Formats: sequence, C-alpha cells, structure tokens
Amino acid sequence: MAKKVKPGKLRGNTNPNNLTDDENDYTLSIIGGMSYGLDDVAQLVVQDGTTTESKEQLIRNFRLIAEKGIEMGLMGNNINFDYFTLRFGVKGVFNSANEPFTRPKHEVTASMSVGPDVRKAMLETMVENMGPAQHYAQMDTIINTVNGEVNKSLTSGQVLEVKGVNLALKGDDESVGIYIQEVGAADDTRIKATVVLNNEPKRLMFMVPGGLKLGSMYQLVHITQSGAGSNSALLLKSPRIEFSSKQLKCTDGTPDSGVERPGIL
Repeated sequence: MAKKVKPGKLRGNTNPNNLTDDENDYTLSIIGGMSYGLDDVAQLVVQDGTTTESKEQLIRNFRLIAEKGIEMGLMGNNINFDYFTLRFGVKGVFNSANEPFTRPKHEVTASMSVGPDVRKAMLETMVENMGPAQHYAQMDTIINTVNGEVNKSLTSGQVLEVKGVNLALKGDDESVGIYIQEVGAADDTRIKATVVLNNEPKRLMFMVPGGLKLGSMYQLVHITQSGAGSNSALLLKSPRIEFSSKQLKCTDGTPDSGVERPGIL
C-alpha cells in the first residue's frame, strides 16, 4: 500500500512571550487538541474504509512491529519506522573510563525524529491564527440524557446536556451556536443544533440534530460572542470557537448495559 501522510490544519491563539521585553513578541498555542489512543486511531482507520482488517487486527499488527522495533533499538540499533526514527542512548556522568553503568546515576534515554513523509506533510499543513487567547468555553461534562452516559455518546433527536464554564451562546453573528461535527471531517460538514433548551454560562442543553451516522465519532463545536464570566458579560466583536476535547460515539441510545434509561430534562 502506497504511503500517504495527509497535511492537516492547526488552529491557535497568540499569547505574549514573557521571555522577552518586546511587547510585539507573541507565541501561538494550538487549541482544540484531542487525545487519541491506539484504540481510537485504529477505529478511525476502520471507519475510513481503507482496510478490510478489524480494529483488533490493526492493533495487533501495529504492536508486533512496534514492539519488535523497540526490542531491536534497545540492543543498540537505529530503528526507522519510515514516519519516525528511534534511537536509544545513555545519559549520565562517568567518573572513570571503566566506571560501570549504575542507576539512578545513569539512565537509558530515547530520541525520536520524524521522517521525510511527515516533514513534507508538516510543510503543507495550514495554520490559522485565531487571534489573542480568550477564555473559551470549557465543555467538561457531556451527558446523553437518553441513557445517562457521560462523555461517551450522543443520539440523534435526543437531548445532550453540557456542563462547564463560558457555555452561554450569545451574539447576533449567524455562526453563533452549538454544532455537531464528525471527527476528521471538514468544517463545512458540521451540523448546527436548532433547538436549544437551556443556555446558561455553566449549563447548556440542546436537541442533537438528526442525520448522524450510527457508530461514527463526533465532537461538539461551540461558537459564541459571549465574553467570559457572568451572563451579562459584554459581547465580543467577533465570534470565538472551541472544539470539545471529548469524542462522542453516535448510538441508538442503548447504553453498554443494554438497558435504556429515559431522559430527564
């Protein structure tokens, strides 16, 4: 199978660089980052339809190659995984030419670097400066009210409850609202929730739009002009956007236990 590392799109906010005295010196901090484990990435590959192997087979094959490569690396070899290179070394001071390696004075270290395919994708990756850092929405707890699952699932046509801070949807810009976006999909595919049942700084409730794909993973996209703090905060001139750090699987509402729980509003 031909190798293809796709470029991506990074979004970030600027923060003053406190290491210098230059008032016009800023750094860009990436926002909206989610954490993906091996199981999550394997599931995304299966959903893409690029393989006929199961998630379990993909994980098993990856582990076989990775573990053998690490084993060979710990024997002093340079390991090239194409996308990443790996080499182990030793850290610590030896006070004589024949001093033995002893822990904790000495330790084994690892260094990794990206390969040419990854570097090429990095050069082609788009970066969007979203402006100065603000107090963005924090979607800490996401509850599927039809089954009580927390930070785990959503169901088309059912109510989703979000708890956190800076959640109020305010402003006259047409983009203001709460959206559902499939993980990895383009921004123009996100679906806006049209029924908002509760709209407070610390609690947001809305009806999940229809048309979501069962088994697919989604995230929330929060867009508002509301400033940080109380419900009476002044409106911002431009909307600000925040992506939920939780991935939610679209289900029919039946929890893992198999017992459906009615939603509570």
